[in-house]
Amino acid sequence: MKKKIVALALAASCMLGVVGCSSEKKNADTASNNVASSEATDTYVVTYLDQDGQVLATENVEAGQVAPDVNPSKDGYEFMGYYVNPECGRETDMTAPVVGDKKIYCGFTKAQKDERKFYIVGSGKSEILTKSNWGETFDDTFALTKDESSEKNIYTITVELSAGDEFQFVADVNWADQRGFGYLKDNKLDGEVYFKKAAGLGDAPVEKSNILVEKSGKYQFTLTTYPASDVYDTENEYYEEAKKENFNSNPFDTIEWTYIQ
Repeated sequence: MKKKIVALALAASCMLGVVGCSSEKKNADTASNNVASSEATDTYVVTYLDQDGQVLATENVEAGQVAPDVNPSKDGYEFMGYYVNPECGRETDMTAPVVGDKKIYCGFTKAQKDERKFYIVGSGKSEILTKSNWGETFDDTFALTKDESSEKNIYTITVELSAGDEFQFVADVNWADQRGFGYLKDNKLDGEVYFKKAAGLGDAPVEKSNILVEKSGKYQFTLTTYPASDVYDTENEYYEEAKKENFNSNPFDTIEWTYIQ
């Protein structure tokens, strides 16, 4: 009888040992899988191209990280920024996390002197725009001053404007080379809106939409141009070679402003 009891005890002991070993192995496998899972991170390819589609650089970026600044360069060109398409119509948000393979277009332009003269035209309550009446009066009173000492094409004008005024910058009385709301680098200051896009006529693009003044005061405007990158809407049904400057736009031109008082 004692032999049977001992045998049963040994059997139970072995069974417990087997269960224990199995449990330890299962826990070890689970821990190993967790480590492997934590180490498995998706990596995406970010491709940097110029406007002609030439690959300038590629970077492997972990999911959730941002695309790095690769300091792109091109002989004889100035780097203008990162864009979502080759037309450089909209800048890429370089602070957004990468969630898949991505193409980023690098905008470049050549240095070229701008021989044009720009003027402010518009209408409203302010003295200068009342006189302008959308170019009805058109002379050097409305001309922007070009900084001839700078290597860049920088034009400035300081004007008193009233809330409700609307205006644009143009190269001549025929409204060539319009630079409107779409060229503003910003329309707010400290969270307050100073300018809005005015309701335009027809289907005018935002670049040619009037700038509507929301806050009266004295402003200094700075227009910076890059004429080597001017483009022309030759597909427009009204396009004429003789009037091509009326169909002109530029992906890099900007209007900046300072509110003086």
